[in-house]
Amino acid sequence: MAKHHYLPQFYLRGFTNEQGKFLIYSIANRDFKSGGKWFSPASHFFLPDDNFAPTEGWADDYLEAIYSANESRYARILAKIKSVNQGFGLDDEDVIWLNYFAGELFWRVPAQRELIRTANSLDQLNQLGVAVIDRRTMRQVHPKQHAEWVKDDPFYFKRLRNVLPATNYWNMVDCHWPCTVKTFTHPFPAICSDNPVILRNPEKADAFLDDLIFPLAPNKVFFRIRNMREILIPT
Repeated sequence: MAKHHYLPQFYLRGFTNEQGKFLIYSIANRDFKSGGKWFSPASHFFLPDDNFAPTEGWADDYLEAIYSANESRYARILAKIKSVNQGFGLDDEDVIWLNYFAGELFWRVPAQRELIRTANSLDQLNQLGVAVIDRRTMRQVHPKQHAEWVKDDPFYFKRLRNVLPATNYWNMVDCHWPCTVKTFTHPFPAICSDNPVILRNPEKADAFLDDLIFPLAPNKVFFRIRNMREILIPT
């Protein structure tokens, strides 16, 4: 059994104490887990074999390999951001990947699993911005054919988690509002959610064409907000 983290460990380490650990607060129980015990990033926010999806011609853990390769890139980008006092410290390509990180993470967390599991028809996929194209005709497949594929593929919804951000990223072409990283001189407590990508309109489930807030560290927050004005933080 492999531990596949839906919140990458490199991201979680940005919210740990000097000993590399954090507390976990349960909103449902209104208390800290295990009476306030400290935990390491490796110990939580994973699901067993979550990215295991055997496919003909691919390694059984090809999804995990894709996520791991992207995480190496994201980790370097976050290191650049943390090394500057204000702003990004990023080039244009880095900014593109930072946006992709936010969108990919939005679809990886368990909070979106119910929505993904309902996307078993072409109409529902189209509403999420995904078209299923027959390579021979270059047209969308027939609904009955698609239904058979879903029925015959027990790992369909795992694959869809990876397909959704890759497909919806092109919505960024229509996203003209600015991206920025704000550094707060008085850091917030080192708090990280298990669903950290905050959208203004989460019911639309479009992490690339919506106002977005994404904490990167206790003192660093990524904003992508239409007509964003200067933020005033009381001291």
